[in-house]
Amino acid sequence: MPDSAAAAAEPRLRVFFALWPDAPTASRLHREARQLQRACGGRLMRQDTIHLTLAFLGDTPVSRLPALAEAAAQVRVPPCALVLDRCGNWHGNRVLWLGPSCPPTPLGLLAAQLGKALRERGFALEKRPFAPHVTVVRNALRPPAAAPVPAITWDVPAFVLVASERGPDGAHYREIGRWPLIKEAAN
Repeated sequence: MPDSAAAAAEPRLRVFFALWPDAPTASRLHREARQLQRACGGRLMRQDTIHLTLAFLGDTPVSRLPALAEAAAQVRVPPCALVLDRCGNWHGNRVLWLGPSCPPTPLGLLAAQLGKALRERGFALEKRPFAPHVTVVRNALRPPAAAPVPAITWDVPAFVLVASERGPDGAHYREIGRWPLIKEAAN
């Protein structure tokens, strides 16, 4: 079998790195999402799917998962508190999101360090700048009002590698790796 045919037959997973909220934070995010969905229409994201994407890799050969784990293990960033206090939408695609008005410095460092480690291992990533947000409603019928949203504080102690598996009732996510953020860098 030619090499390209063997590569095409190799098992693959649709994967991404993300921040995953604990249950109380996910519940608060989902409550706010429900309010937005009532006001704007659209499809509410299920509570168990709420996350903040750090790096989307897409369809990836299973044989490359160890390289993803190596990249993640290189990240040296302290835990942080992420305050989601803004609501917005991406013009043209009818997605509503919650995000920080002032992203914490460690979050930007996390995305940058992870992106660098992934690129060093040959993974292609989006070229646009990292814009931290949590998608909460898809197919919104109208944009959100300009009113402020209640601030939701999310303590971020770790990041995860997730497999996205499509089913008849939408995507289901399965954690396949977790890396803690470090309190202090090793000397």
